[in-house]
Amino acid sequence: MKSPLVPLVAWFGAVSLALAQLPTVTPPRGWKTVEGQSFQASVMEYDGTTVTFRMPNGARVQAAAAKLSAEDQAYLAEWQKKQPIKIVLPESVGVEPAQIKAEVVSEDAKEEKYVYRTTHFEFESQGKFSQSLLHEVARNFEATFELLKVLPWNIEPKPASGEYFHARLFKSEEAYMSGGGLPGSGGVYSSREQMFMVPFASIGVKLVGKSYAKDDTFETHTMVHELTHQMMHFWMDLLPQWIVEGTAEYTGTLPLHTGHFRLSAAKNGLKDYIDFLKKKTANGVPEPFPLEKLFPITNEEWNAVLAQNPRAAHQLYFTSYLLVYYFMHLDNKGDGQLLARYFREVGDVRKEEEKYGLAMDAFKKQPGVTVHPDGSFNYRGDMVLPKPPAAVATPEARAAFQKKTLQILLDGRSEADLMKQIRSAYAKLGIRL
Repeated sequence: MKSPLVPLVAWFGAVSLALAQLPTVTPPRGWKTVEGQSFQASVMEYDGTTVTFRMPNGARVQAAAAKLSAEDQAYLAEWQKKQPIKIVLPESVGVEPAQIKAEVVSEDAKEEKYVYRTTHFEFESQGKFSQSLLHEVARNFEATFELLKVLPWNIEPKPASGEYFHARLFKSEEAYMSGGGLPGSGGVYSSREQMFMVPFASIGVKLVGKSYAKDDTFETHTMVHELTHQMMHFWMDLLPQWIVEGTAEYTGTLPLHTGHFRLSAAKNGLKDYIDFLKKKTANGVPEPFPLEKLFPITNEEWNAVLAQNPRAAHQLYFTSYLLVYYFMHLDNKGDGQLLARYFREVGDVRKEEEKYGLAMDAFKKQPGVTVHPDGSFNYRGDMVLPKPPAAVATPEARAAFQKKTLQILLDGRSEADLMKQIRSAYAKLGIRL
C-alpha cells in the first residue's frame, strides 16, 4: 500500500543522503510505532538511539528507536548485539619518554619505605630505586594502562578507590609473604587490599650500591599479568576464572620493549611463551588442562582443582591463555569479534553495577542511615534500598550470568565442535591440545 508510506517518512524525519559503511541489511519485517501505526522495512543501521530503515520502495529513512513499540526496541537491541564491532588495533601501544611522569613522593631509609608516583600509579618499595629503574617501572606500569584501554575488551581502567592504582614491591620473599603475598606466587593482585604486590626477585631487581637497579633477569610478565588484574578489578567477579587469568597471561606475553607493547607481534609472544614453558617446566610444555572441562568451569570448580592439586596451576593458566589467544586471533576471521561482543555484553552489566554502587553511596549519605567503621550500616524501616542488577543479585545469578554469556563465544556451535576447531587451529601452529 502506498498511503502509509508518506506519513511514515514525514513522521520519521529526513531521508539520509549520505550513509557510512553499513552492517548487513536484514530481511524486511513488520514494525509498529508507539501510536500503533504499522509498516514494513529492513534495518540498515542502529546506534542505540536512531535506527536507519530501508523502505519497500528503496528509500532510506531514520527514526528514533524510542518511538517504536517495546517489542521492536527489544528486537533492535538484539540486532545490534549481532552486528560486527569495529576493531582497529594499532601496531603498538605504549608511552613515549616525554609522557612519562615518575616522581619521588617520600624516602625513609630507616623504615625502608620509598614511595613513588606516576600518572596513574603510586607504589611503595622497600628499597630505593635508581633513576633508571624508576623510569623503567613507570613506563611499564603506564604502558599496561594504555594497553588495556585499546584492547577490544571494553575495559576503562580506573582505580578501585582513590586517585591512583597502588602497588608494593618487597626486598625479599619473606617480606612479600608477611606483606600478604600468596605461597608459591611470583606476584599477586589483592582485590581486597586493592593492591598489586611483588617481590624484587620476580621482576629481576638487584642492589647496586645504595639503590636498586635492573638485573640481567629483569622481566615484565609477572608485572603486566598482575597489573592487568588490577586494571580489570571491577570485571573479575563477572568473568569465569579462565578469562580472568587468560587475559592476564595474554597481556603478559605480548612483546614489550621500551615502554611499547607490539600488538602486531602477538604470535611472537605465543612462541616465546611456549619456549619459556619448555625451559621452566621439567617435562617441557605442561600438559594442557582438558578444554572440555575448562571452557564451562565454574569459579568454585577452578578453586577446587587448585586446592586438590596446586601443581595444576600451570595447566590452568597455560590453557586459559590458549583459549583467550584463540578467540583473539584464530577464531573465525581472526579479528576477535566474538570476544569483543562477549566483553560488550559483560560491560552492560558492569555499567549497571556501577550505577548500583553510586546509588548505594548516595543512599548511605541520606538522613536516617548510620554507617559504621567496619562498613556495615543501619537505616530506617521506611527507607528502600537500591536494588542490585538482577544478573549479579546473588551468587547463583552471577554464576548463571557467566554461563549464559559464554554462549556468545560458542556462537551457535556445540562445545564439542568448538573444541575441535580450537585443536585444529593450534595443530596448525604445532601445538597439540
